Amino acid sequence: MDRQYIDDHHIVARYLADQLPDPEREAFETYYLEHPEMLREIETTARFKSGLAQLRASGELDALLKPTPWYARWRYLAIAAAAILVIGVAFFIRTPTPPLMAANLAALGGPSTVASSHAVLRRRGSSFDAEITLPETGEAIELRVLPEFAGADSHFRISLARVDADDNKQPVAEIDHLTAGEDGMVTLFLDAPRIAPGDYEVTITEDTDQTSRFLIRVWPASRRTG
Repeated sequence: MDRQYIDDHHIVARYLADQLPDPEREAFETYYLEHPEMLREIETTARFKSGLAQLRASGELDALLKPTPWYARWRYLAIAAAAILVIGVAFFIRTPTPPLMAANLAALGGPSTVASSHAVLRRRGSSFDAEITLPETGEAIELRVLPEFAGADSHFRISLARVDADDNKQPVAEIDHLTAGEDGMVTLFLDAPRIAPGDYEVTITEDTDQTSRFLIRVWPASRRTG
């Protein structure tokens, strides 16, 4: 599968609608894992579809599609542009961005339930130290990370970085002041809707700068039905 095939056969839209047969879905997932720029297109398309669905549900879409006299359009556009600018500035100034990763579910500010829990620990003979399938709905994912070192009353910092096909790492999120539970594992939560499918490096660092790194793979939600 190549980019021309993806465009000609509307693969992105069909993938988001879970309408691809298994061979095409698997070929597309292989392609976008090797081409990270495709993930941005998937995310953009998904947000566009979500926005249209919200407008349709509120009845605003029909109103927007009604023909407008030419002399009124510029006035409406000017008013809309000014309103969008004011709202955008106010939103940027007043609305803090919720964290993608947090020490507890409440701190995420969005998801109220946990879709799945995963242990992240060294797995000898395996390509990944954990494999995660994203949930269909806007829930959280729990990660329990087992550092390869131990220390009494230690505090930990965990960072998440996206790994592309060339093994380049792009930081995604970081959280500190974490402690381990009685089982030695350090628990954190991810806002699943903001996580794109792909490979990620989880790095856990202790007060004394001892570090463990783990590789995890995140699969798209459609994998559940594959």
